[in-house]
Amino acid sequence: MRKPVVGISYKTYVNTIDKATALVKALTEVTENEKEVEKFVFPSLGVVYPVAQALRGSEIAFGAQNISPYENGAYTGEVSIESIIDMGGTYVEIGHAERQSIFHETLDMIHLKTKLTLEKGLTPVLCIGEGEQLNNKSERKQVLKEQIHASFGEIDASFIEKIILAYEPVWAIGKAEAADAAYVHQTHELIREIVKETYNAKSAEAVRIIYGGSVSKDNVFEITTHNDVDGVFIGRFGHDPANYKQILDTVKQIKLK
Repeated sequence: MRKPVVGISYKTYVNTIDKATALVKALTEVTENEKEVEKFVFPSLGVVYPVAQALRGSEIAFGAQNISPYENGAYTGEVSIESIIDMGGTYVEIGHAERQSIFHETLDMIHLKTKLTLEKGLTPVLCIGEGEQLNNKSERKQVLKEQIHASFGEIDASFIEKIILAYEPVWAIGKAEAADAAYVHQTHELIREIVKETYNAKSAEAVRIIYGGSVSKDNVFEITTHNDVDGVFIGRFGHDPANYKQILDTVKQIKLK
């Protein structure tokens, strides 16, 4: 059985030490000793260290919303994976739509970051998703296949199960409503098909695929009631720890029943 996942990114909404540490401490309190669901947070990069300290000894892991594609060197302004490892981080978010649209991140860069993250023993949370709603399955599959192939590159099949694929349709990010659950379910099936066709059935069955894009306590039940949806990647609707807890409990109820 694939372990269910609930991740959350604060983007750059929570940027002060006091607010960020108070928020993650509240998350540790509402989740207590929950171990059956894998949990991670991506704080704003400026407060990663104090968040790391606040999460010490808890069941919630943390990581970075972005890293340099290069481990070390003359890359002014970049965040090295060495720093994230030194702080105890174990996850890296890679290829978010905003990184691509605003900061012009390319698929080649996404591949380098994915490869580096795997080589250093961290878990890549690799974001994929189509720019507009594609009701034609073949068109949608082709777009996602191109993204996955470019992002994975020559990565060996043995690494694939270590990746978490975050399906985030760009057209649903930051919207009032998530993508329709049936559309999400069908797309997760397509993603698993792509991994099977590209690598093998074992890798396809092992890789975890989570949904992100306006996930809330109101839609998480419907979204996660499908075998190919292994959890969710929460944004602004998880800023309230009580909402986060309700989402977590729903995922646990569905995936571990």
